Amino acid sequence: MRNVNLNILKFLELINNFCLSLANSGLGDSYQLSVISYQLSVISYQLSVISYQLSVISYQLSVISYQLSVISSLRKLPTPYTPHPTPHTPHPTPHCPRRLLSGE
Repeated sequence: MRNVNLNILKFLELINNFCLSLANSGLGDSYQLSVISYQLSVISYQLSVISYQLSVISYQLSVISYQLSVISSLRKLPTPYTPHPTPHTPHPTPHCPRRLLSGE
């Protein structure tokens, strides 16, 4: 989009220069050509403002994209909590055979 705006600005500059050259050579109505030249300079300024605003928006979108990628990568991390057995939780397998524990 920025390239399109730059091309439009160059085109308007060419038209402006053409109007100025006509006015300077006496081939056209000097007042009308100066009005056209002024209008073109206003349009050029407005386009440069729009171009700047688009670059700011583009930067903001890249920041948002980066933040979304960070959020996405954080969601993929394992949770730090790992449950541990409590004293009330029975061990899944006894350490010694049953008959040794009962005294048999």
